[in-house]
Amino acid sequence: MNKKAILVCSALSALAGMMSPSQVKADDLPAGMTAANTVSITKKVFVYNRKQSAKVNAKRKALINAQNELSALKGKINGDELVTGGASGFFQEIAENSSMSEAQKNDAATAYGVVNGQIDAPSWYGQYVNLGQASDATSLKNLYATLPYYDQYIKIRQKYNLNIPQVSLADVAVAMMDADYSTHVIDHARHYEANENLAWNVPDDPNSLWMSEESIWNKGVKKNPSLEQYRDDAYGLSQVDHDFAEKVGHYLNLTDPATKSYGYGLNTEHHKYDNTESWDAGYGEPAFSVNEFKQLVTDYYNKIEQPDQVKAPKIR
Repeated sequence: MNKKAILVCSALSALAGMMSPSQVKADDLPAGMTAANTVSITKKVFVYNRKQSAKVNAKRKALINAQNELSALKGKINGDELVTGGASGFFQEIAENSSMSEAQKNDAATAYGVVNGQIDAPSWYGQYVNLGQASDATSLKNLYATLPYYDQYIKIRQKYNLNIPQVSLADVAVAMMDADYSTHVIDHARHYEANENLAWNVPDDPNSLWMSEESIWNKGVKKNPSLEQYRDDAYGLSQVDHDFAEKVGHYLNLTDPATKSYGYGLNTEHHKYDNTESWDAGYGEPAFSVNEFKQLVTDYYNKIEQPDQVKAPKIR
């Protein structure tokens, strides 16, 4: 089982199937709601898998708990109403969207759990993450502001005739967390199992800054041709020449042919710098094409941030 996705085993399905849906009582509903516009909810049951490590089981349990919370919220609120909260609300909407594949919904549920501190939460989560606040990486405005980064990355991959990785919302979520951390601590968080690039004060095109390391790489390889064998092995390079790897690691990350999933984060809180940009890859699983992701973010952004424009009738 992949540690970042829930694959419902037969035992889990059987236990879940034995549970009858629980209807939310009218007394528990928010003001203005009635029992008529509630929905039935069925909780998912966590079953310990002896074949998995304690760490993987803990993540599975945390993800199931997060999914149960989403189901409970659906039971209290009409399915047509939006629950806002920056990127958290966006991830929630995708996780609950029946038109999405199971892989996409699980990816969104993982992302939701990460940004809410329910999955893989770092010790600094409560100190540096301000969920949904305007300058935080988890704000909807900053999620939307990262969209140009994806097109920039595609051009880089095309230039080097590399595969075009898909977006993982889980990667987006950990990029957000890393951007929040590195806004306050000018260093890598080193918490999530992911490849990570960081930049400060380059909100328009951080990819260009990272790719500028190519000239350093070329000079180093010209001086020591044996380094060429580590073009696709940044870790191996760090073992033989750590200092050189530190100087070219961002470039090697962006041009790694093994990359399958990725995401960006942007924090605009003024601390030591005005902006913190992050790129993370490999934490999640490929789930959305760049065009799919950009459309989903844009639609949600317009619905939440610009409802008047969206609802206004077209003038013929």
